[in-house]
Parts: sequence; structure tokens; C-alpha cells
Amino acid sequence: MFRLSNELSEHLQRGGTLLVPQHARVRAVALAYAAAELAPGACVWRSPDVLTPAAWARRSAERLAQAAPGEWPRVLSATEEWLLWRESARAAAAAQPLLDAGALADSLRAAHDEAALFGIRPAAAPAGTEAGLLHEACVAFEARCLSLQAVSAGMLLPRLVASPATEGVMLRGLAPVPPALRPLLAQLPPRAQPQATPRLVVCADPQEQADAITAWARAALDAGPRTRLAVVFPGPAGARERLAAQLRDALAPGAALAPETRVPVGVEGGAAFAARALPAHAFTALEILLGREIEIGVVASWLASLQWSAPPLAARAALALLLRQRGLTTLALPELQGVLQLAPRHLQPAARELESRLKRARESLGSAAASPRHWSERIERALAALGWPGLPGGGVAAAERLRWRELLEDFGGLEGTLGILPQREALSLVRALAQHTTFNTGTEDVAVLILPALVDPVVHYDGIWVASLSADVLPQPVAPDPFLPRLAQVAAGIPGASLEGRRAQAAAQLAAWSVATPALTLSYARREGDLELLPSALLSRLPPAAPAARLGWLPLRLHRSGATESCADARGTTWNPLVPLPRGTRALTLQTECPFRAYAELRLGASEPERAEPGVTASQRGLLLHAALEALWRRLGGSAGLAGHEGAALERLIADCVAQAAQGRLVERPGRRRRRTVPDAQFDFFSTLSPALTRESRRAERLIRELCALERTRTPFAVAALEEGAELALGGGRLSMRLDRVDLVDGARVILDYKSGRPHTPDWYGERPSQPQLLAYLAALGGAVAGLATVHLTAGKICFSGVTGTAAVLPQVKAWAPQPGGLDSWALQQARWSEVVAGLIAAFLRGDAAVDPLPGVCKHCHLADVCRIGAHAAPEDPGHPGESDD
Repeated sequence: MFRLSNELSEHLQRGGTLLVPQHARVRAVALAYAAAELAPGACVWRSPDVLTPAAWARRSAERLAQAAPGEWPRVLSATEEWLLWRESARAAAAAQPLLDAGALADSLRAAHDEAALFGIRPAAAPAGTEAGLLHEACVAFEARCLSLQAVSAGMLLPRLVASPATEGVMLRGLAPVPPALRPLLAQLPPRAQPQATPRLVVCADPQEQADAITAWARAALDAGPRTRLAVVFPGPAGARERLAAQLRDALAPGAALAPETRVPVGVEGGAAFAARALPAHAFTALEILLGREIEIGVVASWLASLQWSAPPLAARAALALLLRQRGLTTLALPELQGVLQLAPRHLQPAARELESRLKRARESLGSAAASPRHWSERIERALAALGWPGLPGGGVAAAERLRWRELLEDFGGLEGTLGILPQREALSLVRALAQHTTFNTGTEDVAVLILPALVDPVVHYDGIWVASLSADVLPQPVAPDPFLPRLAQVAAGIPGASLEGRRAQAAAQLAAWSVATPALTLSYARREGDLELLPSALLSRLPPAAPAARLGWLPLRLHRSGATESCADARGTTWNPLVPLPRGTRALTLQTECPFRAYAELRLGASEPERAEPGVTASQRGLLLHAALEALWRRLGGSAGLAGHEGAALERLIADCVAQAAQGRLVERPGRRRRRTVPDAQFDFFSTLSPALTRESRRAERLIRELCALERTRTPFAVAALEEGAELALGGGRLSMRLDRVDLVDGARVILDYKSGRPHTPDWYGERPSQPQLLAYLAALGGAVAGLATVHLTAGKICFSGVTGTAAVLPQVKAWAPQPGGLDSWALQQARWSEVVAGLIAAFLRGDAAVDPLPGVCKHCHLADVCRIGAHAAPEDPGHPGESDD
């Protein structure tokens, strides 16, 4: 078990006070004290009085001020002190607007507190320098304190140390002890002798070091389940999280599958409270109620979050998808309300409820200026009107909810400091306070605790492993405070200001680790990537030892070569033949490209979510061209009408059709791919063309003009059908489709399909033709069809790409010719294509879902992680596949 030393335990049992340098050590001492009380069976005990020096100074000053108001001034609360330093930093850096006032305030406050502890008085310095910033901020801070008739706890520290408040106060973990606290050393008993002789483990690389730590922890806990270990692991936070994950896999491999399993590993420290899920959801809600522009992805995640009591999650997720389909990059409250009003029928109940909640929340929040106390109450009421924080929960969720209430209470306590605040300033301060507040979920009693810094653990552990002790880590690099004169720091004995101070600090840390455990292990890695590392000079007297057998990554340890069975699951459930295939010809295209993708997207709903992009997306670009070309050819009717429009007349007609199409793109409801016509007078909230859509309209006009120039070179034709619906019954199934355009040339039909993607060379005669939708159109029309082609409209090229029964039907399109070993007539070729379409429909009906992609398809598929085909198995891409706009 981890425990306190005898002198600390007896001191706390007598009601004494213990001062430790960090809040994390406060929690560690409290847990060790509780463990000692629980061991003999105690159920109730007096909480130990453990504080940081700053918290002790504030509490002592408040008690003395209450006992003798005339002798002691009012002490600022921790939140008030944070706010005053923030305001002082902003005033000091007024001439440097690029500085972050919040981060600067934390740095200036730390420098001020360190100067007070070590007896350094910030002096005047040239404006714009670091020392000048600190001096100006200190002057502004002291002036604000004077106006409030209050002082900070740090200002009273010298007086407090000399007062009777120091009776029964003991220090631990401070090395060296600052001059301001040295009077307390008289009550400090001699430190215990070291319990352990350090053991040095030399590893080849960081991964071997992590494996060695894992094996050590596993062996120690197997020997004694009540063992408590500490791992001091300086360096990047990501490396600590990876070590924690590896330790969890080794010590509790079932925790990933059983959420109720107690995780035996914790990482000390915490992240900003504002980054946690529950407060982040609350702040997004408040930003939306304020009417600010927010990224569409953030709004969608906010809607689909678990932090709601109603509407149901499935409906909110569908509404979030609806937002993404609007093609917007940012969204404000009016636009959100507009989207909710356009929700489809099955989502209207949830949309109305959400809209009603937003309205009530906005009314509860209000817009009139108010005091911090009133703003705290308004924020709580507004979030409650939204149904926040959602479903009740215990554990971390309950702790987050409690911390949120404490945060609002702290903000409300600023009423006497701030006065009346406008709406935006109040919410900005609440967010800044949450960003300043840390929240740690790993403070419970765990078997292995990972400490992020080289600190004195204060409590005793059964084993301590200190890792990554290379020459650049121990002693720590010299890092003087930039806001204080370096020579003054060296003279005052601040450890980070000089190499000698760092060496003394490192020696004290080694001694503290030796005292805190009977089994101390020190380690370092010889290499990290391409960098060769040297050991700390303080480890030179220890004989190196090789690490124990590696206990690595759990999946690698569980792997058994040859012990797995393969199962080819290439067929899913069948499709009801009475129901048309989903998404029309899209089902045939996907079935051709890869049967698995067709099954996953159209049967399992694994569609790629639409992502908002700057400008106009590729799908919207294609739909705009479709609608504009439909309107144009309805007016022209064919080559004769085109010939009757020359120059400016044609340009005006094209511009009018594109404008009508652009308006149609705005009023079209999400989820519908196309509409046959768009009334000119139809209007909704989104009727104003965005700059991006205006630019895209000009581009569409240019492409259509170039297409009209190409169309003039064709054999005379008449447009027989535009966006005409058709149904095909073939292969035992039904297929609904919409043909972009059908022309009549010399009494025979020509099928045309618009594409806004990059043109490529199609395969017409293989087992899996690359344009199955055109073949389906051909099978649906039957009779006399002279040709079929795609019309490519891109900035690089305007062209027809297809095949015709005879020559000169379409510009630059070759006529069909018998293939070697193939069919000898155009009619037989059409029959063959019908068989191919029938085979695709039958395969979809059977539920064929084999992972069998065409070359290049995997590059543009979002399901590669699901089918797990891998780069080694995916066929190579022979060219650039066209972008579908079906």
C-alpha cells in the first residue's frame, strides 16, 4: 500500500497542517491518509489538513481578517485574483494586441508569486520588455487591489509566516524552500533515511522502456494485489497516455469490453475544464444562443451529442445530417432555425421541439446587461431550457456537473469586482474561467499512478520507477523566468535560474525518491528515433542492468500464428424484388465498382457523411449544371432552336437558365437529388445567392456556352426528353431511374448523361462496364437507339464520350465495331448489355457483397477501414476515375 511517513501521519492526526507544492500532492496525501484510516476498519475520520502554500495563505488571512477586521484587510478570492491579473495583463500589453491576455496573465502571475516567495521586487524597466510588462502589470494589479480595499494572499505571506497562524504547519516536497517560507522550517522534523538503493535499467529505445515498465508493474501486482506503484514519466503528454494505455491492457485486459471494470492506472494532472465534453457542449449552446457564426461540423456534433434529454438521439442525428446537406460551412441561430423549419415530415416533431427549446433558452438567457450573479442564474436557466445536461449519470459525469455549478458560483462571486456586464463579455469571461480551471478524472486510488513531472511524491509507494532520465532531463534544463532579472534569480536561489540550482534540485529529487519507496528504479533509453541519448551524469555511479522480459502490446501478446480461421462472408441478406433498387442507377454503379461497397452503402447505411467545404461542392456543381441544361434545352428544343440563338441572345438565355437553376438549388429540400422544375417565385430563407454560388454560376455559364458551340457541330437533332422518369424490370428486380436527356437523330434515339467530373476512357465491352447507368437507360428505352454517351463538362475539356451504332452521330464519338470474338451486330451488342444489367440487378437482389473492387476505386472509397482490403490487395489505378454527380 502507499502510505505516509510516521512523522507526517502523526502530525496530521494531531490536527496539524501540511503544506505541499501542488494540488496533485494534496490529493495524494489525502488518499494515503484515508488508506491508513481504513486499514484498521475505521469508517469515519477527520479529514487531513493538507494545502498548497497559496491556499494556506488565503485561508489563514481570511480567518485572521474575520477575527480582527481592523488589523487584516480583505483577501481576494482565487477567482477575483485570476480576474484582476487578467485585467492587469491586458492593460500592460495594450500596445501589443497580438499577445494572448489570458496566457500572459498566468505567466505574469507566476512570475510575481515566485518573486514574492524568493524576495525579488519587480523593478521598473523599459516599456515593451518582459520585465517592463511585469512591472506595469504589478502596478496595475496593486492599484486594482487598492480600489477594492483588498489584497492577494501572496502579499500577506511574509506577515502570515511571522504570525501565530504558522503554529502546527509543516512543509514537504519543496526543494529548495523559498525564503518567504523558511521560518516554517523550525517545525520541520528531520527527514527519514533512504529506504532504497536505486536500480538503473538501460533500454534500447522508448518502446523497450515502456515494455520494461509494464513488465515491472505486472510482476509487482501479481505478487501483491494491494501494491501501489508510481511511475515518474516526464516528457510529452502523448507518450504518457500511450504508456497508460499499455499498462491498462496488461493489468486489466477486460476493461475495454466491460465498462464497469475498475481501471488500475491513472495519469496525474488534468486538462482544461472547458475541453471536457459536458462544459464544451454547454459553451457551444451558449455561442449558438448568442447568434455567433459556428462551423457546421461543431453544430452537427453538438446536435448529436449525448448531453441532451430530448429530442431523441436518432432524430437529432438526422437533423445534424440535414444541416450538413445544406452545404454551409458556418451557421448561426437564424440559419439553424431556418433549417429546422425545412425539416422533412418524419423529422418535424423533433425539429419543432428543438426550435421551441432554442426559443425558450434564448429568452431565459436574455440580452440585457446584468451582474455576474444574475448571469450565472441566466446561464443555468437557459441550459435547463435546452434540456442540458441530458441523461443523469454518475462518476465522471456527475463530477463534471458539480464542477460546472462551482464554476458558475465562482463567476457569480465576482459581482463586487466586475459590476454590470454585457452579454458577450459575461459569456466570454465564463469560458475563460473554465479554460483556466483544470479538471482531473484520474485522482482516485489506482494501482499504478503516472506522474508527469520530476517531483517529490511526498507519500510512500511500494515501488517507484523514474523513466527517461537522459542528460537533458536530469538535471532539468536551465529555464530562468523571462519576466525577472536573471542575476536576481540566481542570487535568490531560484533553481531554474542556474546550472548549480538545477544540480542541487536534481540531487534533492533523487534523495526524495529514495526515501519514498523501498524499490526505486531509474531508467533511460539509448536512442529516440534517430537521436542518440546520453544518460544523466547523476546516474554514472549506478551499475546498468538490462530490462526484464518485454511485456508489450496486448494484441501482439495475444496473437497466435496459424490459430485463426478464415471465413469468406461474401453474401448478405436478399433484397425484396417487389421494392425498386435503392438510389436508382447508383445501385448498379456501386455494384459494378465493388459489390461490398454497394451492400455497405445501400443496405447497411454506411454512406459517407457530407462534409461542408468552402465554396460549392462537386455534387452541388453537377446538380447546378443539370438544372441549367434542363431549362436551356426546354427552351431551345434542339439544334434548330440553338441555331436561332446567336451571340448575345444565346448568352442572355444561358444566364437566365443558370440563374433559375441557382435559385432552384437554394429552395430544393435536402435529401432530394433533383427536381423537375423550380417555380421562379419560390423563396425561402436561403434565397440570397452566396458569393461562392454566384462565382459557380458564372463558371456554369462559360461551360454551357462551350457545350453549345460543340452542339452546333452535330448532325441535326431534336430533344425528345429531359429529366424523364423511367422504370426497368429486368433480372428479377425493378429499377427506377431518371434520364438526363434523350435526343432524336434521323428518327433514332441518342441517350446522353451529363457528367461534371474529370473525363476518362470508359470500358464498354468488359464483364464489368464502367458506365452501367447508360446501359440501364438503353435497356429501359429499347427499340431504335442510335447511341449512348456521357457529356463531360469540365474546365479542361468539353466532350462527348460514348459509343454509337453508326458514324457521325456525335462529334468525336466512334461508331461501334465488332470486337474480336464478340458480337457482329449493334442489335446483338445491345442485347448483351441488357444481360450485363440483368446480372448486376440479380447480384444486388441476391445480396452479393464480395470485396472485389475495380482498379482505382479504393482510392476514393470511405470504407477501406471496414472492408480491410489493404493497399497491397487493392488493384492499381490505371487512370483518373470520373467524379459521379448522379
